[in-house]
Amino acid sequence: MKRVVLIVVVVALIGGGLFWMYERGQGRDIPSSPPAAAPKAGTCYKVDVNGARAALPWAGDPVDCGAMHTVELFHVGQVGKDLLHRLDDATGDDVKVTEALLYAQARRACLVEGPLFLGGGWHEARVQIVAAWIKPATDGFFGCGLAEVTGPTAEQFAPRTGSLKNALAGTSELAIACIDELKYVACSAPHDGEYSGVYTITPPEAPFDEAAVQSATSKGCTSVALSYLGLPADGGRADLTSGAVGPKNANDWLGSDQAFTCYVMSAKPLKASVRGIGAGALPLAS
Repeated sequence: MKRVVLIVVVVALIGGGLFWMYERGQGRDIPSSPPAAAPKAGTCYKVDVNGARAALPWAGDPVDCGAMHTVELFHVGQVGKDLLHRLDDATGDDVKVTEALLYAQARRACLVEGPLFLGGGWHEARVQIVAAWIKPATDGFFGCGLAEVTGPTAEQFAPRTGSLKNALAGTSELAIACIDELKYVACSAPHDGEYSGVYTITPPEAPFDEAAVQSATSKGCTSVALSYLGLPADGGRADLTSGAVGPKNANDWLGSDQAFTCYVMSAKPLKASVRGIGAGALPLAS
C-alpha cells in the first residue's frame, strides 16, 4: 500500500482573512456583546464559498433555514480581549503573530462547537466548518457556520433545506462514501477513491513541521487504509494507494484539529466498495 497526495488544499476552515482596522491604545473599551447588526446563531445564508470568506454579515438577506440555503450559523463567540489589546499596541512582526493567535482561537472554537451541534464528527461527513469575523473585526466577534459541500476540497457548497443540528447523530445520509474526480459519489457509481477513516496527529496544538506532518500522515492513513481493506499492518496492494485531506501548511495547521480524512485510491475506476476486500480482485468498472 503506497500513499498518494490526494489533494493539496485543506478541508478545515474557510476564514474571512486576517484583516483588522486598528484602534490603537491599550485599555480601550471592548464590548462584550456583538453589535446589533450581527447575525445570531440559527441564521442561514445563501452564499457561495467566496461569499463566505467575507466578514459577517454576508451579502444578501438571511433566509429561513427551512428554505434553500448554503450556510447555517451555529455559534457566535468572541476571542480573548487580552489578545485584542495586544493587537492594538502591536508593532512589526508582533502584528502578524497576534493576528494568527486570534484567528486560531476563532477556528478552534468553531471546531469544538461544530461536532456538538452536528451530533458527530464532521470529518466523516460531507460538511464544512466555516469561520468568519463579524464586523467590526477589531472587537473580536466571530461566527461559526456549517455548509454541505460537493467534494473533499470544499470548493462548492451544496444548496440544502433544513438545519444541520444533530444531522450526524446515528446513521447519517451525509456520511462520506466514495469520490470520483474530487466529487462525492455513491460507491455503486464509478469512482476512484473511497473514504477509509480519519487519522489525527497528536499531541494537540503540536507545532507545525511540514516533513513531520507529511511522514505522520503517510503512515497514519496507510495504516487506516490497510485496516479498512482487511489487510495486516505489514500488508499492502500494488493496485491501491492511500490519500489524505488535511492541513498542508503552517497557516492551515494553525487552530486546526490536526485531523486528516483518509481515502483508498485506485488508478482504475471502481464500481463497488473495497471495504474488507483483502487480497481479492478489485471491483473494476467496465
